[in-house]
Amino acid sequence: MFSKVIAAAIVLASVSANAADNEFFFQSKAGQSDVTARLGLLSTSIKADSTSDETKYTGLINTGASYEYGINDQFSIEGALAFTSVEDDSSPKNKTTGLQDPTVTLKGTSNMGASTLRYGLGVALGLQKAKVDGNETSAATGGYSFNPYVGMDTEAAGGVIGGRLNYVIKTERTTDVEGFGDVKTKGGNVMGLSAFYETKVTDITFGGALNYVSFAETENENGSTATDSYNTLGLSAYSVMPMGTFALIPRLDYNFSNSEADKYNVIVLSVAGRFNF
Repeated sequence: MFSKVIAAAIVLASVSANAADNEFFFQSKAGQSDVTARLGLLSTSIKADSTSDETKYTGLINTGASYEYGINDQFSIEGALAFTSVEDDSSPKNKTTGLQDPTVTLKGTSNMGASTLRYGLGVALGLQKAKVDGNETSAATGGYSFNPYVGMDTEAAGGVIGGRLNYVIKTERTTDVEGFGDVKTKGGNVMGLSAFYETKVTDITFGGALNYVSFAETENENGSTATDSYNTLGLSAYSVMPMGTFALIPRLDYNFSNSEADKYNVIVLSVAGRFNF
């Protein structure tokens, strides 16, 4: 369950982000650079179906920086690097630490009359093996991921409403397990669905989203199941407070349902600062 919590929290914190006239689909304007620094705090309380004990996880997640450049009025490209340091309350503690896979995302926007089509492709660069050393696990996944997405938004109800469908395709993962050597797994693709609404009060944006994420099972080399499939349901709330060329972006992601847990409360509280030039 520990690795699933980390995976779900990373996906949850990125499910509602990113292209042009709203924050959910943020995209840098043509010829503009945007640098965003983010601090993310994770706090959870979980009781899996197979256990009677409740486990808590706390720490930093999705903490890092990104740079995005608007290529033209239709496309932009973003690179991001983030760090994770999370541990549970067991004895001894299980820990996940280190750099997450770097990501590169190409974002696109096309006007469709009264609506706007959003699309893109993100790539998570699995540049190093995942590692398990006793109770410590690296944040790297040990494999590449490809994340195509498509969405649409339109003005309605005094604000902007829209949705997004994305699908994460994972290549084979390699994990260096202490005492066993390299362990390979495959599968674990992820489908995400989100619906959002945003409105402005003066120049401050307020937004919220409902997020559904489905994780496919992963398999070992011999075809046995490494992790079962499961799905999560969560809510996101965020705001954008512009201050000239700087914007403050507080955000709360709350995942309250997991198909494999009797109790599942995953909270990611983050704050970001975005500079443009």
